[in-house]
Amino acid sequence: MPLMKKKSVQILIVILVTAGGLYLALHKVQFDKVWAALRGARWGWVGAAALCALSSYVLRAYRWRLLLDKQLTVREAFGLISIGYLVSDMLPFRAGDPARGVAASLRSPVSAMMALSTVVVERTLDMLTIGVVMVLTLPFISGMEDTVSKGILGGGAALRVILVLTLMALYPEKVESQARWVLTRLPLGDPERWLNPLRGILEGLQALRSPHKGIKLGLLSLGIWGAVLVYYIAMQRALLYHALPARPFLVAAVVTWATALGMTAPTPGGLGGYHVAAQLALTLPFGIDQDLAAAYGWLGWGLSYLLGVGLGTVAMLSWGLSFKSVLGGQELRET
Repeated sequence: MPLMKKKSVQILIVILVTAGGLYLALHKVQFDKVWAALRGARWGWVGAAALCALSSYVLRAYRWRLLLDKQLTVREAFGLISIGYLVSDMLPFRAGDPARGVAASLRSPVSAMMALSTVVVERTLDMLTIGVVMVLTLPFISGMEDTVSKGILGGGAALRVILVLTLMALYPEKVESQARWVLTRLPLGDPERWLNPLRGILEGLQALRSPHKGIKLGLLSLGIWGAVLVYYIAMQRALLYHALPARPFLVAAVVTWATALGMTAPTPGGLGGYHVAAQLALTLPFGIDQDLAAAYGWLGWGLSYLLGVGLGTVAMLSWGLSFKSVLGGQELRET
């Protein structure tokens, strides 16, 4: 498919998904009631939620630094993660993930391929954690017991990916040898051209060789999503204080995995997908008023969005990076 045609198709998909999500999120909402709920928010609790979101960023920085064998400082990892969020908030298809890898190669001795391989590990750990949360919460939601199998399916897929990545990390020589054997039999030119990026990927998986590091990665992942869960509890206190749910931890857990799935929509910042997921997570199983649920979704999304954009912009400006450079506009180092 020609490049221009491919880009046109991608843009059309983004527009249709965004429009569909926003329609589903807004078509039955009474905007005056949503606005009234937002004006009546308890902003002290919104501030507490912001601190929880910030804590999740810090924990992500520690986790990524561990995956990169401490080749970055926590500050650098935090700034690069923030840049990733900034780009994902502005562009569709989670463009911030590869942009973070590019930014890391421009800012540090870490190669883009090494950084990207660790991002894959991060996303897999997140998927595994979300799958566990789903399995633990769905049995307590009336009418959704059968959906437990979906959570198990997602968690099982993540486990399989982790297993494959771990095997690649444990036997890098065999992986490279097999890749070399395949490449020498394909009309792709010099095999080294393809093996160099592969070595960067394998280097990025080195943290999976150590059980000690594996335990740390698991605990950090639990901490990250624990901070997100408390974020949504704080949002309940900020907006739903007139009708607080009887089981706030359960509600927050359901919103956590629902919005995580909603954020997979190929739209800038999960626009539309996040809002539909948040509203359905509150209205269907817990009977929360739709207008309140809409306000909750918009405030939860907006606060996270502004944090990502603000922190990412500060990191970019302080390091003299640009959108063009982190999107691959500069030649990457292969070290």
